[in-house]
Amino acid sequence: MNSRCHRFVVLVAAVVAPLAGCSSASSSMTSSTGSATDGGSSLAPPPEGQGVQFEMQTTIAAGMEDERCKFVTTKEDMWVHQEAVRYTPGSHHFILWNTTYTSIPTKDMNGKVVDTSGVFECPGGPPAAWDVDRYVGGSQSADAANILGALPDDVALHIPAGSVLMMDLHVLNTTGKALPVTVQMNLESMPASQVKQEAGIYFFYNPFIAIPPASAAHARMSCPVTSDVTLTTGQTHMHKWGLGGTANLEDSKGALIQKLYTSDTWADPTVTQWTSPPMKLKAGEQIDYECNYQNDGTTTIIQGLSAATNEMCVFVGSYYPRDTKFETCGTTGAFDGLGTAAKFIGTGKSTCEQTLGCLQSAQSSSDPGPFYSCMVDSCPGAAEPLTKFIDCVFSLPSGSDPTKACSSQINTCIAAGC
Repeated sequence: MNSRCHRFVVLVAAVVAPLAGCSSASSSMTSSTGSATDGGSSLAPPPEGQGVQFEMQTTIAAGMEDERCKFVTTKEDMWVHQEAVRYTPGSHHFILWNTTYTSIPTKDMNGKVVDTSGVFECPGGPPAAWDVDRYVGGSQSADAANILGALPDDVALHIPAGSVLMMDLHVLNTTGKALPVTVQMNLESMPASQVKQEAGIYFFYNPFIAIPPASAAHARMSCPVTSDVTLTTGQTHMHKWGLGGTANLEDSKGALIQKLYTSDTWADPTVTQWTSPPMKLKAGEQIDYECNYQNDGTTTIIQGLSAATNEMCVFVGSYYPRDTKFETCGTTGAFDGLGTAAKFIGTGKSTCEQTLGCLQSAQSSSDPGPFYSCMVDSCPGAAEPLTKFIDCVFSLPSGSDPTKACSSQINTCIAAGC
């Protein structure tokens, strides 16, 4: 399992062996780049010299879910002050990713040859198979506000000349007809001489989701504020079992400072824009966010990439000045370390010791559901020792025995209460 897949799916803990590969939305369609319409007026491109417009067109077969991507490149150094996104209603989300490539690749990081000359299928999204390193824009739905929002006059997001970007469209076509899709995105730039602070987009991802049949459930985690930053936007991202979520600003001990964000729907969640007053965070504080779910079906729903069969719990938005550790909730600032600084907080009653036993039992199952359920069912008081144990396991070389290498974390976990 590659490290990026490992961080996104997180299928290893305690004495649980890693499961091979990443899950993805299944699809049998071939990408089409024929003519399409967005069902509305086109988005006018920025004036010459003041930005760029990217576009992709494709068609999704009736009743199918798919994720389509397209590589695009920048010719000039850009300090992006505003973004505009327009795409066909019915699409699930659109994201623009920055990559580490210096030219458009023709093989993914698993060595598979892909025709990347136009629109192509990318099941699981770019992080599953391509070297992406940050989120640089997008929108949750066709008529939702874009995630960059309105930045202060002297703040902009930097995209260097020669950058290779990935347009990422996730579509769940629930209709009985083929859905033609058009995406247009404007990156509107400002002179570098006017920029005093670089903006970034934070992306917090909680992989520990398990929603039993005919039940409500929650997914909760916290991320540290690693330097003084100002938030400009924030929103949750979930799938159809989501009931919305909350994000709170807390001090280093977990005491509430103030509520940051709330939503009550998954389909078109509010994008909160902090302008007056700005939302200033201090180093040492933390963002604690929770997603809420209701499953009226007959099978357990777990985290994953499919909008039709899995759930997600994401908190995302723009901020400044840029701090890569903060924006990835990570210890290194690298995107493949996504979530390595997070504290995963269960919403159940099991002690840390009971959770270790649950995880040990889960290793015999090829189904990741029991593993996620163990974590979700742990009590909030187990969060810190349990997370430290998981961090220890993640840091071990392949083939190591975590019961020996992480014995001190195990002992602390056993001693912890709820």
